[in-house]
Amino acid sequence: MMIKDIIEILKDSYKKNWITPRDGNISYKPCNSNNFTITPSGLRKQELIENDFVNIGFSEKKWIQLNNKHLKPSGEIELHFEIVRSIEKDICVIHLHPTYTIAAMYSGVDLSKLATDFPELKRYTRISKYIIDADPLSKDLAVKGRKCLHINALKDWYDFDIVGIHNHGVISIGKNPYEAYEHIERLEHICKIFLASK
Repeated sequence: MMIKDIIEILKDSYKKNWITPRDGNISYKPCNSNNFTITPSGLRKQELIENDFVNIGFSEKKWIQLNNKHLKPSGEIELHFEIVRSIEKDICVIHLHPTYTIAAMYSGVDLSKLATDFPELKRYTRISKYIIDADPLSKDLAVKGRKCLHINALKDWYDFDIVGIHNHGVISIGKNPYEAYEHIERLEHICKIFLASK
């Protein structure tokens, strides 16, 4: 079921112009598992089928691809690996490029402060300060993304639901794909209102 939900979210993201055909990536790991599922690299995200997804096994320090060896996992595999291995509970990680959120960051808006002015955002979505200087696909981005979410030492709680990446996109997490996706939708809605007010 989770993969079907992920496929629907990718289709919806494409319709909203939050990704171009080969952008964006999503992963999901069940509670206390040493395996997770992630979108493949290079395939058109709005056309994915369940058999296209890549399963990843991992230890504390490295990951290994378990299936679909003719495909590669998302180029942001390090980002997903760094986060899912740090949380024991059910966890979904979504990385997209929502238009107004990126525009707000580009214009210098502090997303974490913006949230304090909009109660419907502050009530349901905890926003971290965004990442300024980390290259896409890098281990540096993966580590900074994990740190910005403030995952605790017991791996059972995190202080933030979403973090922006300056001039790039967002990382959102939740216990299932739709919870993680709603954080992006909610933040994007407020960023659109804020930019319209200017």
